Amino acid sequence: MKQCAPRPKGRTAVSAWVRRTIPAAAMALMLAVVGMLSGGAMQREPDKDTTAIIEASYLYNIAKLVQWRDPAMGRGPFIIGVMGSANLYQELVNKYANRSIGKQPIEVRKLPEVAEVDRCHILFVPAANRDLLPGILKQANARSTLLVSDFPDALNHGAVVNFIPARSTLKYEISMANAGKQRIDVGLTLRQLADKVVE
Repeated sequence: MKQCAPRPKGRTAVSAWVRRTIPAAAMALMLAVVGMLSGGAMQREPDKDTTAIIEASYLYNIAKLVQWRDPAMGRGPFIIGVMGSANLYQELVNKYANRSIGKQPIEVRKLPEVAEVDRCHILFVPAANRDLLPGILKQANARSTLLVSDFPDALNHGAVVNFIPARSTLKYEISMANAGKQRIDVGLTLRQLADKVVE
């Protein structure tokens, strides 16, 4: 009966022993499993994603502090569209989908990551989809949409509101010029609470 070699001591000797003892296929499988477990640990659960929680709260409060000049936006449900961010979408559904803005019940929609979007009161376009903003802004459906994003210089790309990281929380900045182009009036309270207001 073949005797197994005793496991050596010391980091270098152990590494050499592992390479000789464990077949390459088994080693590859172990590394793949470790990689999957590490990746899973990095993802945040929706109810523990503080960024999504803060962003959802901001979107809800922004909706209450602006006015849409287009009378058609005062009819039907109040639509908040979310592109990309699954956790933000889930947070909005869980906490705000049963509320209203004025007399309009909130409807949260998860939108495909394409430039052709449904008509929304508020549309969140994350940094990962920033290249879609020019196409979205050209659409008739987006003429009265309050665009929100979360990347540096988003206001220069057409966003009305941009989320910016600030230590352990988020702040926001507003472009009054972009709001005007979208026929949206921004309330004084929202301007006063903003980290930055661009006229």
